[in-house]
Amino acid sequence: MKKYELGDFIFKIPYKIKDILRTAYWRFFLGKLGRGSYIKRNVLIQGNPQRIYIGKDFKIWERSILAVGKGRITIGNDGLLGVNSYINASECDVIIGNHVAIASFCQIYSYSHHYETDKLVTECFKTGDVIIKDNVLIGSNVIILPGITISEGAIIAAGSVVTKDVPSYSLVGGIPAKILSYRETPND
Repeated sequence: MKKYELGDFIFKIPYKIKDILRTAYWRFFLGKLGRGSYIKRNVLIQGNPQRIYIGKDFKIWERSILAVGKGRITIGNDGLLGVNSYINASECDVIIGNHVAIASFCQIYSYSHHYETDKLVTECFKTGDVIIKDNVLIGSNVIILPGITISEGAIIAAGSVVTKDVPSYSLVGGIPAKILSYRETPND
C-alpha cells in the first residue's frame, strides 16, 4: 500500500465510524431507512422524521434538508441526493423512484407561493405531490415546483426550473424547463 493510500485509509476511519453511528440513529427515528442507505453529517430533518421512508442503497449527502409537515417523503432504492439539496413535503407528498440521481443544490417543493390577480401575494399558493419516477437524472441547481411528475428516464439539465410535467426519456432544460430532445429508451 502506498503512503498516500494508507493516509487516506487512516483519515477515513473516524468518518466511517460516525457514518455507522449516524445510520443507527436515523434507522431508529425515520419511518424507514433501508439496508445500505445512509445520511451524511449535517443533514437537517425538519418536522416528523417518521414521515420519511428511504429504500435501500440511497445516499443523502451533507447539508441537505428534508422538511416534512402534512406530507411524506418516500424515496426508492439505489440513488442519491446531492450536497445542499432541499426537499419540502410541507403540504403534500414527494415521491422519488428507484435509480434517481439528484445533484447538488436542488430544490423540490410540494408547496409554493405564486401570483393570482385580485389576491394578496401572501394568500396565493400552489400545492401538489411531486413524483419523480425511476431512472431520472436531475442536474445541479434544479428547482421543481409543486404538482410536477417527472416520468421515467428523464434528464433535467442543470439550472432548470421545472413548472410542467416532464415526459419519459426526455431531456429538458431552461427557465421554465422545455423539452430539448429525447433520449433512447433502454429497448432501442
